[in-house]
Amino acid sequence: MTKASKLLSAIDIITLIFCGWILLYMSIGLGLGRVKDAHVHLPIFLSISCGIILLAWQHKDLNAHQHPKCDKALSLIRGLYPIALFGYFFTSGYSVNQILFTRWLDPFFMNIDLKLFGYLPSLVWGTRFAGYFTSEVFHFAYFCYYPMIIGLPVYLYFTKAAAFRELIFNLSFVFFMCYFIYSLVPVIGGRYLPEAMEITRTYRAGPFTHIMVFIYRNSNHLGGAFPSSHVAVALVLTVAALRHARRLGYVFVLISFFLTLATVYCHYHWFIDSVFGILAGVGGYYLANYCHRKLQGAL
Repeated sequence: MTKASKLLSAIDIITLIFCGWILLYMSIGLGLGRVKDAHVHLPIFLSISCGIILLAWQHKDLNAHQHPKCDKALSLIRGLYPIALFGYFFTSGYSVNQILFTRWLDPFFMNIDLKLFGYLPSLVWGTRFAGYFTSEVFHFAYFCYYPMIIGLPVYLYFTKAAAFRELIFNLSFVFFMCYFIYSLVPVIGGRYLPEAMEITRTYRAGPFTHIMVFIYRNSNHLGGAFPSSHVAVALVLTVAALRHARRLGYVFVLISFFLTLATVYCHYHWFIDSVFGILAGVGGYYLANYCHRKLQGAL
């Protein structure tokens, strides 16, 4: 067993692998002149990588018997820190998502939807069925992604420690898998269409529609649509809830069903993005479980 394996947790390892990929890819992109705001994101990714190692080192050297409260606090931080980084990792993706392809690939994905339906669901569904109640139902389902991603890990932290560690690893694994694809495949989603972009930035209907409009009016991030990480992560949470909190899992099934449709109805994704989001979520969950067991065995 190496010193590194004694020092780092499974989550530390996959987070460092992701940061290492972005740093390598960004360095390649700098040589091609295709990285945006590298002066901002290079030092941040380097700092995150160093911070993870320093935190692990500090925790390793801590005498847990003499400082039980400090040990518990560090354990909590090391368990939850990936959740705090997901948002930054997603929004910073714009800096590297046009290194391999210098143009948005949305026309390709639009054509897939057109061949499947004969029209674009990401434009038609949200305009043809634009009533107050329908809009609120789908925007509420989409909004539920945020409390789900915080609520289930917190619940499992206080009730099932092993399930909590498994879930955080699986969430991180699927997020990083999606973010890796986003760095290579630049897709905006439904908002690629100017009329759809305008709808997502126009206040209308009720409170949940307003909340999502507020979020998208204040987020300038473009890219990161294929596959839908909202769908993928919602399904990871749903499978975990069905395994470890069955009654809550049934609620998550209902929410995830409407959330999957909402990604298209609310104009955020092409239909094909959501299909592959389902595959990424379910497939990624079980692949993450396999990788987690292997890493835990190595550690």
